[in-house]
Amino acid sequence: MKDKEITPKAPASPPAKPEERTHRETNPNGSSMLARTRRAGPAAMALVVGLAALTAQASETELVRDIQRYCTVCWRNARLDPTLWDDCTQEVCCRLLTKARAGELELALVLSDDTPERRELVRAIDMVRKRVQRTKRHTPIDSLDVGGPDHDQRQRDRIELGEILEAARRAVLSPRQDRIVELWMRGWTVPEIGTELAMPVNRVSDEKYKALRKLEQHLSGRGEVLV
Repeated sequence: MKDKEITPKAPASPPAKPEERTHRETNPNGSSMLARTRRAGPAAMALVVGLAALTAQASETELVRDIQRYCTVCWRNARLDPTLWDDCTQEVCCRLLTKARAGELELALVLSDDTPERRELVRAIDMVRKRVQRTKRHTPIDSLDVGGPDHDQRQRDRIELGEILEAARRAVLSPRQDRIVELWMRGWTVPEIGTELAMPVNRVSDEKYKALRKLEQHLSGRGEVLV
C-alpha cells in the first residue's frame, strides 16, 4: 500500500444527548437480536480499545492517534462507507495493541518505513478493507439479517464479546462506574457524562479510569480473550 499523507480526521457527529435517547437504549430487555448486535459491535470494540490502551505510555497513546488518522486516510482512499470508518479503525487498533502488549511488535515502529511492524499495519488494514468490500459486494452493509457463514460468525463473536464485557461490568463495577462506562461506550465525552450524572469532570475521569482498571484486571485474571 502506498503511503498517503495523513490528514486530520473529520470531527465525529456529536453523541446523542440525554433527551435524545430512545426507550430501546434505556430498556435493553425490549431490544431485538438485530438491534442488540448493532449495539454490541462498536460498543464492545470501543471498550476493548480503551482497556488495551489503558496501561500504555503517553507516547504510545499519541501513536494510537496517529495510527487512527492513518487508517482514516486509507478508508477514504478505498472509498469505504464513512459510517464504517470508526469500527474498521478500532478493529485495526485492537489487533496492533494486542500484539504490542504480547511483545510481538513494537508499537513505536508501526508507522516507520520498511519495518515488520509497518507491514503488520498494512496487513491489518488490508484484511479489514477486503472484508468490508467483500461484504458490500454480496450484502448491503446496513442489512445485518442476511449474510454468509463468515458474516454470521462475526456477528456471533461480537455478541459473545459484548456479553463477556457486560458480565465483567456487573461483576466488578459499582452502579455509578457502570453508568459512566456505559455512557462512555456510547460516545459521550467526559464533560457530557459529568453533566448527566451531576458530577465534577475530574471525578468522572477518575471513576472511568478506576472502572477500566477493574475491568482489565478482572478479564486478565479470568484469561478472557478480547481480540
